Amino acid sequence: MDESQKLFPATSGFVLSAAVTVLFNTALAWAKDIYPGLNDAMKSVAGHHWTTHGVVDLVLFVGLGLIFTSARTGEKIDPNRLVVTLTGAVVIAAVGLGLWFAFV
Repeated sequence: MDESQKLFPATSGFVLSAAVTVLFNTALAWAKDIYPGLNDAMKSVAGHHWTTHGVVDLVLFVGLGLIFTSARTGEKIDPNRLVVTLTGAVVIAAVGLGLWFAFV
């Protein structure tokens, strides 16, 4: 890989974190619909389940981003593959949520 294709450790770490967080966000939205108890518990934490959902996503994103950055995990992946990974995660999440809310 030539020098122009390298990303900073934080950039690659947080791109990878974003891909994981996007998929987790989708799974958590499904889980809240399947298990009303989870939805109620999340509501009791911050007053509204979506507020708690957003905080959990943010904590996961920052936490994984810092872990991936310090471990230099994202640097081991080609930058183009990182972009495809993030784009794929967003597409999967969008289709997954769209179908879920359309038919469930």
